[in-house]
Amino acid sequence: EGVKKQGKHLALDDIRDSIDELRHYREHFLRG
Repeated sequence: EGVKKQGKHLALDDIRDSIDELRHYREHFLRG
């Protein structure tokens, strides 16, 4: 169970990073 929980946590962090990247690209495009 511990490993499963850790995997979920990592996936959440990955999604958060992806969202930050999308936000960064969106800001860049809006400015361009």
